[in-house]
Amino acid sequence: MKLSRIATSLVALSLLLAACNAATPTAVPKPTDAPKPTAAPPTAVPPTTAPKPTDVPKPTDVPKPTAAPVPTPLPVKNTLTITLKKGLKWSDGAAYTAKDIVGTYNVFWAQSDSIWTQISDVVAVDDTTVEFKITRPGPALLRSLLRSNNVRAYSQFSKFMDQAAQMRKDNVDRKGDAVKAFLDDLSKFRPTEAVVSGPFNVDPKSVTEAQLTLKKNPNGYNADKIGFDSILVYAGETKDSIPLYLSGELDYSSNAYPPEAEKSFMALGDQMKIIRIALNNGAGMYFNNDVYPLGKKEVRQAFAYAINRAEVAKAALGESAVPLKYMAGFTDLWVPGWLSADQMAKLNGYAYDPAKAEALLKGIGFTKGADGIWVDDKGKKMEYEMVVPQDFIDFFSSAENVALQLKKFGILLTIRGYPSAERNTLAPTGKFQISMDIGILGGAPHPYSSYNYNIRDGIGGKNNPTKPEGSRGINWPWTQKGADGKDVNVSELVDKMADGFDTAAQKPYVASVAQIFNDQLPVLTLWERYANDPIDTKTRVTGWLPFTDPIYQNNQNDSPTTWQLINGILKPSATNAKKVFATSYPYVAPPKGHYNVFAADNIPLGLGSVNNPWIYTPLFFYNTAENKYVPMLAEKYEIK
Repeated sequence: MKLSRIATSLVALSLLLAACNAATPTAVPKPTDAPKPTAAPPTAVPPTTAPKPTDVPKPTDVPKPTAAPVPTPLPVKNTLTITLKKGLKWSDGAAYTAKDIVGTYNVFWAQSDSIWTQISDVVAVDDTTVEFKITRPGPALLRSLLRSNNVRAYSQFSKFMDQAAQMRKDNVDRKGDAVKAFLDDLSKFRPTEAVVSGPFNVDPKSVTEAQLTLKKNPNGYNADKIGFDSILVYAGETKDSIPLYLSGELDYSSNAYPPEAEKSFMALGDQMKIIRIALNNGAGMYFNNDVYPLGKKEVRQAFAYAINRAEVAKAALGESAVPLKYMAGFTDLWVPGWLSADQMAKLNGYAYDPAKAEALLKGIGFTKGADGIWVDDKGKKMEYEMVVPQDFIDFFSSAENVALQLKKFGILLTIRGYPSAERNTLAPTGKFQISMDIGILGGAPHPYSSYNYNIRDGIGGKNNPTKPEGSRGINWPWTQKGADGKDVNVSELVDKMADGFDTAAQKPYVASVAQIFNDQLPVLTLWERYANDPIDTKTRVTGWLPFTDPIYQNNQNDSPTTWQLINGILKPSATNAKKVFATSYPYVAPPKGHYNVFAADNIPLGLGSVNNPWIYTPLFFYNTAENKYVPMLAEKYEIK
């Protein structure tokens, strides 16, 4: 199966963190794709002229719209202006303009996408300039507007974009019959092919249950710089792609491979390499604060010192799990960008040290019994149950290793598995003593995505001490002592770190929460998941950048492979006469799969986060090492 890429996102927070939907690591998990587009409205700006629409059904009668109550508009706090590059074209030859962006967001508005809770308008200033009026600024929203949301072609969806624009102008009730009829009409639309902005497009004639071909789109972004004429996508999960690698038929795949498969690939020769990039998620232990003495920070700290996290990581995924260094509550890769060197130096890394664990427990009155098991200050043995998603093999392996280590130290831990589908049901109830689950989460490139997940109830209900009993999760108090000894509300700090677009103003709040998390350890984060994407560097494809290149700091939502191919860095080998790049992904084939990219189960946007930008190129691409959005279809953006 594909590796779980938890993505998103903070974007998912504006989009429900799009994903998460928090993708969850499984034995054979699927990659977290970039968040799906969020909804957005039209403007009263008259539509600009565009090429004659293609594949658009004749208009159908819809019920007379019912006006919705006019809500009190939120004040506009910022205007985001995006300037497009000139001369962009869609695959059908139509010009790519601001009208496409406005039309796309009009349809999102009709679909009640959550992005319209953060913007009040989108305006085409001219053909290459679009403005978003923002009422609730934040990093998740910025990623949605600049990177995640795929713009669709007006030339293909003009009927729907125009209808949505008029309905928004008329303030039509989005729960009324008119919008329901519109959405039904939209969902039934079945164009014969996609109209795309990227250098490749799905060839409908090539699509089978076994494979499909992305053919070169000469009008697409950077098409003239790319040496490949086609991309061959084999359908399938991990088990399906392993034989293709062994027979020399694959150049790259984002599937998750067990260590045994890695060894078999490397045995093929020195042309085989493994790309390991952080996925910004990994395992952690959640302590129920209502279970004595797990509510004591000294106990949680003792657990941290008593567990060798490097050993746990190795048991989980071999080289594809890396023990966390900073223990700050979010991915290690982002810590240097948000904390100063002095702040980082004050973080406790909790290096394996059973003696320190023993000293902590003795310091709060705990003793070790004659049988070698620790006893708390109330005379009760330290023996607990830890629940683990039983079908997350990497997590289950971690849990078993943790139990062995703790037994050696003198704490008994019983492991109980349960179906991963019940994770978000179980977590809020607090019906566990310790729970192993996703400990850090990366969505939008911002610590908020992780903190909103692991110490609040943003996704999955992990912690909210203000809720009624039975729905508080681990019930870790939000009132904590800051570095200056004064009481702070952690939840309020998490909100403040995601308010607005000024990251410099947000850093103090991130640093404060990181310090508290590191000291209190409400979640004992163990390791971070790394992708293990095999590449064949010689058979058909050459030009791979060395793994020391900063681009490999990106995760799968802004894939290093995507970046290298779309910028012409990867090239066909001298023996690759057909100039084909071969990969794999478990797409939805016809008859279920189709080409309406506003509807579920469409093929073009269902090919995963690595392949999507080759088809629908984003306005910007995010560079983690530089901590900035790099222009693609857009020339620049400005926030006022």
